[in-house]
Amino acid sequence: MTIYKEFKVGGSPGNPMGFLGPLLILAIFFTIMFFFFKGLFAVLNIIAPVLLVLTLILDYTVVKDFFVFLLRLLKENPLMGVLSLVLLFFGYHIVSGFLFVKALLRKTAKNKIKEYQKNQNTYTEYEEVIEKDDDFLELPPLKKPQERKADNPYDDMFS
Repeated sequence: MTIYKEFKVGGSPGNPMGFLGPLLILAIFFTIMFFFFKGLFAVLNIIAPVLLVLTLILDYTVVKDFFVFLLRLLKENPLMGVLSLVLLFFGYHIVSGFLFVKALLRKTAKNKIKEYQKNQNTYTEYEEVIEKDDDFLELPPLKKPQERKADNPYDDMFS
């Protein structure tokens, strides 16, 4: 026999204050999320210059490609380009983290591709086996199946 426990947060259906429980849980959840992201952004704000330097060391083309993208966006769509520059100014710590992760993933992918190509270009060592017994594939003579007798009605069902 299975026992189920039921937990009601909202209270009884006729209670006008039943919405306070879920509202309180939602407020606590968003408060925790606010302080979590506030701390994460504070840490990112401190380590953003270090991440940018590490990104330049790992793969400078990631940063170059990002700024080429911004310049192209400014030329093609000036409003979006200016908006992107404003967001870059206020969110540089997020962008530096993103560029660092992108450079790290790009370097890892390049290393894996190099390793794969190196493995593809190497030969596998093998030893050639010479078989001295040439008659190992000779098979015994084939036995012909017996012909079925027509006097048995059971055999007629399968012909």
